[in-house]
Amino acid sequence: MLSEKVAEKIKACGFKPDLIVAVSRGGFDPARILCDQLGIRRLACLQVEYYSGVNQKLDHPRVVYPLNADVGGLHVLVVDDVSDTGVSLRFVRDYVLDRGATEVKIAVLHIKTWTDFMPDFFAEQVDSWIVYPWEPLETICSLAGKLKEEGLSDVEVKSRLEEIGFSTDMINRLKL
Repeated sequence: MLSEKVAEKIKACGFKPDLIVAVSRGGFDPARILCDQLGIRRLACLQVEYYSGVNQKLDHPRVVYPLNADVGGLHVLVVDDVSDTGVSLRFVRDYVLDRGATEVKIAVLHIKTWTDFMPDFFAEQVDSWIVYPWEPLETICSLAGKLKEEGLSDVEVKSRLEEIGFSTDMINRLKL
């Protein structure tokens, strides 16, 4: 539903990308859906790392895997899941422009109220951490690790994760 909202906004403004670039990893699913919604068959990707865990950032974004397409002269839609601080999205926009794209627009599902970078298209504004359907296990593992570092026992970690709203089945995959 969120990707469809973004697609409608893109159509309404008349932007017609030649290529969609998914920012790995969070942008894969929304980018694929946007390809269908916009009738775009060309999908490329790059992986940029800025967050190393829940609310844990590196000093600067860095390219882990470079862009896998020639964007010279193209109108490009870059897709990610969220604009939190906006630092990585600004970095990706500049990275794609530096590779010769004629135009780069950014689309995300969510923007945070505190973002310093406003994407061209988004579905909703939020002020909390989001766990997308494609990342619950990753988030649970990261949170469980932080809670254990704080000295919580396995039982306390499970209890805290349940309080947050994770299912018992998902928590049990951790094998605490």
